[in-house]
Amino acid sequence: MNELLQPEAEVLLATFNGARFLREQIDSILSQTYAPLRIVVSDDGSSDETPAILAEYASRLPDRFRVLPSRRPTGHPKWNFLRLMQASTAPYVCFADQDDVWLPDKISATMRAMRELERVQPAGTPLLVFTDLRVVDAQLRTLHESYWARNRLRVSNIHRLARVLGENPATGCTMMLNRALCELAREMPVEAEMHDRWAALLAASLGAAAYVSEPTMLYRQHDRNVIGSAALDESLEGLAVRALSDSSRRRERLKSERQAEALLRLHGAAMSEEKRKLLESYLESGRSESSLRRVGLTLRYGFFRSGLLRSAATIADLWRARSSD
Repeated sequence: MNELLQPEAEVLLATFNGARFLREQIDSILSQTYAPLRIVVSDDGSSDETPAILAEYASRLPDRFRVLPSRRPTGHPKWNFLRLMQASTAPYVCFADQDDVWLPDKISATMRAMRELERVQPAGTPLLVFTDLRVVDAQLRTLHESYWARNRLRVSNIHRLARVLGENPATGCTMMLNRALCELAREMPVEAEMHDRWAALLAASLGAAAYVSEPTMLYRQHDRNVIGSAALDESLEGLAVRALSDSSRRRERLKSERQAEALLRLHGAAMSEEKRKLLESYLESGRSESSLRRVGLTLRYGFFRSGLLRSAATIADLWRARSSD
């Protein structure tokens, strides 16, 4: 693509006490093969060297690096990213965490997928593109070549709202949103679990999505990750223990129902009747007084998470009790 014709992309970088790895991440973003990009940063009240590092880059690169004015800390990454979305102006935005390393072609590869998606979708459609990640340790040594394979994610589920309601297949730090989706995501309710999950739900219910199967970044795991790739016990015993532990699943279900309710409240009128009915059925599948009704709706619409054991656990939970019991 001719550089003069390339649209601008803004990289939205949320920081909090991230000085240890911050320069490496910023430099990897500035070294992208995609030229027309600008980094916009919101710091959430860091007490380490993060503000000084950000000020240095802003002073050296005023046209490519913007730090939002200090405000009272939000206290949560999703609100910090919301602030960034509200400040963004570019036609495309990408989320960035403070401790990863982007491969040089990350934005170019994602933008190619975005432009392909635009060619087959009506103008103004909210669009999302995301990619795989390579999981690495603090020294950038590879732990897993594919985050998707490591976590057995079925990323094609991004096209199925019924699945996105229970499990977000798109990792936020790989996401690119077009302006239409960013505008929708800027109205993020308190019920939203995270900024990236909210964006995925909006794309699945009101827009479209695509994904790039190759890793485009090094997803660093270290002792101070806010959110990371948890090392799960993958033995049969470990899988069984997680399947039988219903307290955390119940909490997750309640949170996802509140999020679905907020999605209906804010955007139900703009959805197709099919998507609106699906959301209403999801809520009923957790709240109906009838066990048969709860299980029947779940089976009919496929309100499952990835994996046979997880699906079986969902059915067992809903057969025993309502999600709120």
